[in-house]
Amino acid sequence: MFKKYPAIITLLLGILLSLMGCSATKPHTLSAMKPASVDLSTTMTKIGVINECNTTAKSSYLTRIEQLLSAKDQQLQKDGIDAAIKGLFNELVKDQRFDTVQLIETKINNSMGLGDLADNIAWDAIKEICDAHGVDAIFSLAYYEADTQVSVKKKTIEEQNMLRQRVKIPGNEITLETLIENGWRIYDPYNQKVIDELVFNDQITSKGRGIDPMDAFYDINDRREAVLDQSKHSGSAYGLRILPQAHEVVREYHVRGSEKFVEAKQLAAEGNWQAAAILWEQETTNEEVKIKAKACYNMAFYNEMNGNFDLAIEWAEKAANLVDNKMSSTYLNALKERMSQNQIVREQLERSNLSASVELE
Repeated sequence: MFKKYPAIITLLLGILLSLMGCSATKPHTLSAMKPASVDLSTTMTKIGVINECNTTAKSSYLTRIEQLLSAKDQQLQKDGIDAAIKGLFNELVKDQRFDTVQLIETKINNSMGLGDLADNIAWDAIKEICDAHGVDAIFSLAYYEADTQVSVKKKTIEEQNMLRQRVKIPGNEITLETLIENGWRIYDPYNQKVIDELVFNDQITSKGRGIDPMDAFYDINDRREAVLDQSKHSGSAYGLRILPQAHEVVREYHVRGSEKFVEAKQLAAEGNWQAAAILWEQETTNEEVKIKAKACYNMAFYNEMNGNFDLAIEWAEKAANLVDNKMSSTYLNALKERMSQNQIVREQLERSNLSASVELE
């Protein structure tokens, strides 16, 4: 069919490309900071880190491989727990708001209550730990499990024969899918409150090949390191929940409406935002209200991009007052929300003595 009507297809493609290139707005990504997911009290300056996990092994196996995996996974869980706690500890000691961060050995086990009400938590035991070690709050690895599923399929493999030639022979490929689940908590013992609770779920896939399934199993040599790296990353990620985090916001700016908008679009594409802003500002006095509103909107965007939030809001308000549309009002609300979040971020950074090394804009 396409061969019969090449001219029509070419025309349609041309129209599609033209429409794609003639959008009235263009997106641009800005870097921003969002408040910490967990906002700790300023009185919590001494932190304890505990492990509440228990490791268990399967009691029945269908194959020899499952038996070997069970033994390996039991040790892998122990090593994974250590890696996860190390990841958390390393992040906490960087936070200058804490006078001390201690690794505390304990036999307490609240992990079976993960996700349940605080009534199920052994608060007396937690308070005893805090009193004994002089800490204000407890970060806990409440739950950790690494469970592996096995699958084997026939696969042609290459082997070296007696003549040292590479030949293809029937073989097997084994796939191990290790599911890692770990749950974290922060305890406030004196108010008997769980400040935060979060579960991470990750999967590590490992493959090996061999003449038979056992050969393929022993061909896998990277699974342990991958599990430990992921576990450490989870602990680190949980530790970062008490700090503001960088993220990206996408803004739209106007690129059509007058010749100056078209010219400014090209300048912006070249990275010359200042020159583009000069043209936008000139259009803020345009007699046509819609063009004037678009120019005010773009000036708001330009000032936000440069961290001038007060000016950005002033321009956004002008745009919203000139033309009552959803785009302007939504952007104005987004700017106000970002200013509010910046204030929270600034306070959180000051508590951690990080404000000098982190820029909000």
